[in-house]
Amino acid sequence: MPKQEFKLRRFFDQLSDKNKELLLSKGTKKKFERGTTLFSEGEQPDHVYLVRSGMVRLSKMTIDGKEFSLHLKQAGELVGEVGLFNQMAISVTATVAEDAELVRFDRLVLEKLFEENGEIAVAFMKWFATHTQSTQSKFRDLILCGKKGGLYSTLIRFSNSYGEEHSQGTLIKVQLTNQDIAQFIGTTREGVNRLMNELKKEDVIAYENNYILLKNIHYLKEFLQCGDCPVEVCTI
Repeated sequence: MPKQEFKLRRFFDQLSDKNKELLLSKGTKKKFERGTTLFSEGEQPDHVYLVRSGMVRLSKMTIDGKEFSLHLKQAGELVGEVGLFNQMAISVTATVAEDAELVRFDRLVLEKLFEENGEIAVAFMKWFATHTQSTQSKFRDLILCGKKGGLYSTLIRFSNSYGEEHSQGTLIKVQLTNQDIAQFIGTTREGVNRLMNELKKEDVIAYENNYILLKNIHYLKEFLQCGDCPVEVCTI
């Protein structure tokens, strides 16, 4: 089976070296421990964060009080919402999932920077559009393909975001428990256990040092009837 190609370009990758330095000069570097909440659903946003290292998880609370994971952001990605600029309440909660170094940007500072620098403004608009499309496509998979489709979609997204080439396919280099995965598709750990065991029996996945090895991504894509969407849209 041919190896998967990784061409994912994150927000920070889209900037020239000069504008990377300019952007970093406008923010404040901060270190956060795992479990720290950056902002909560319903709050009025004040800042956007750029991840330099570590990971940040975005989630929502369901109507029955369960936590539903939406995204897992890594180095080079932004954490925040466009609602920052029209002062609407934030729609997600951001929690540090792995000890992280972030750069925090104030809303007014960013607005002034966008006015002065077109490349950074365009990169931000592209990031927001891609982030929105990614969220919409994830919900589409859940609605149209059910829990199984949600799992398959989530595995593909993790492989695009955190995958490394492996002799047998793609190794997802972030440790995920079945409970973690369940929170990304809105189901139970027991349901994920059953579906993952089925994939293992079909030789679609395996495990290596507690990481998921995706051996047959085409099996998942065929079930979902995947199109040719850009890899940036199909991320976690």
